[in-house]
Amino acid sequence: MPELGTKEADYFCQQWDSANPPAKLELCNLMNIAYQTGKNFRVKCRYTDVKQDIELPDDASWEEHLQTFKAMDKLVAIHQKVPLEITVELKTDKPIGVVFDADWQLGMFGVDYDSFQADNELIIKEPGLYDYIGGDGYQNIIQASKVGSSHNQIPISPQKGFYYLTLEKRLEKIIAVGTGNHNYWTSLLEGEDWDRELCRRLKLVYTKHGGILNLKVGDFVYPILRLHKTRFESSFNLTHACRQNQRLYFPQARVIVCEHKHTAEVLQYRYADNECVGIRTGTYAVYDDFAQQNGFYGAHVSNPTVIFYPGRDHLIGFKDMRDAVVYLRAVR
Repeated sequence: MPELGTKEADYFCQQWDSANPPAKLELCNLMNIAYQTGKNFRVKCRYTDVKQDIELPDDASWEEHLQTFKAMDKLVAIHQKVPLEITVELKTDKPIGVVFDADWQLGMFGVDYDSFQADNELIIKEPGLYDYIGGDGYQNIIQASKVGSSHNQIPISPQKGFYYLTLEKRLEKIIAVGTGNHNYWTSLLEGEDWDRELCRRLKLVYTKHGGILNLKVGDFVYPILRLHKTRFESSFNLTHACRQNQRLYFPQARVIVCEHKHTAEVLQYRYADNECVGIRTGTYAVYDDFAQQNGFYGAHVSNPTVIFYPGRDHLIGFKDMRDAVVYLRAVR
């Protein structure tokens, strides 16, 4: 047999590859070799050009790691990062009202959809009334650990669709939108903040889990602190968390909104020589199986509302949105 890699070996391979089995046997007889010998030689020729040495890349340096980490962090930030403080201006010479509603839980069993529909129509139609939408707009039981509760809801895709359509309906009235733990379960599973993407498409201000929104009404700025879940909770004093967050971290806040607990309360008080309003938002999930099994009673429909004046530093809090609308119509 010829040596591997020679022209003679290449010629044998060409003859072998173009022949059928009887012709291959005849080729072997002419060369006075066994058929298996010819077959083995052809297999050896096939692997003569296989690369034997593997060249590993050099180890990346500390500086290269850091540079890559920074670039990847910037890429991930597109899906996650939002400002912790932002300013929204409403140009007006009349008092305005801002509704603070959260925990709609759309799609959950036991939601008061009649009240949701009536409130939605009022917010859309009422002049001078705006909306700051908090977290947990839809139920979104998506985790395997909550498989039982996932059966007590409308499928998640229409939940998100209805939520999106509601934002579209209120678009001209929305000051900002936040997320909640229910909304964010999707982000925890896949990494993308879908609520942020919805707000980007609709060109809405998105405050994610919370932060300061400086609401400029006419000539006056009213810093609003919104938090979905928070520390310093008290079952006996529902606005305790509002005032503690203000005292320890956000003394400039004039309205402090804490969500998530489904039981509303409004407290107007004096702090640092300013009138302030502490708010716990209500819910539309009036029949909440989770709350009942864990002893959290009192969930009720309530969208606290604050009236802001443009010509002087003056604000007034109402627990009931409709009471606030009566007042708003009078002062406008």
